[in-house]
Amino acid sequence: MGWPSVKSLLWSLLLFVQIHEHRACIEEERMGLLELKAFLKSHTNYTKPFLPTWVYETKGGCCRWERVNCSTTTGHVINLTLSNINEENLYLKGTWFLNVSLLQPFKQLRILDLSENGIAGWLGNEEPVNLSNLEVLNLSGNHLNGSLLFKGGLLGGLYM
Repeated sequence: MGWPSVKSLLWSLLLFVQIHEHRACIEEERMGLLELKAFLKSHTNYTKPFLPTWVYETKGGCCRWERVNCSTTTGHVINLTLSNINEENLYLKGTWFLNVSLLQPFKQLRILDLSENGIAGWLGNEEPVNLSNLEVLNLSGNHLNGSLLFKGGLLGGLYM
């Protein structure tokens, strides 16, 4: 095998590794998503299978999960779309409080959509939640009534 063939093989292998590597998300973020799922399931009245693609798997493929988008270059979660998590009538469900400390693993998060969930406020924000990369936060359709937003949190260049 000549040098050009070896070089081509190495480039192909490198490309394969890069593509494969970024289909999986960061382990801390994968575990954070699973904790967030458990919390949301226990605090909503969802009757259908809840976030069925969010499953515990050792391969860490959470970038392919519904409502999750990851950076193609870093593998970090950059977009969480958790709007209308109940997928039921907003006015038929009760209000609840979101534990914002569950967002701590997502340091590269740029877009967070929590709209239409009946959220009345925040829990677990004794420690600052660093969301300094957050650019878009959708809280419409909730019951926040001027609730202090992520007390002590760093929200960077946020557009609401």
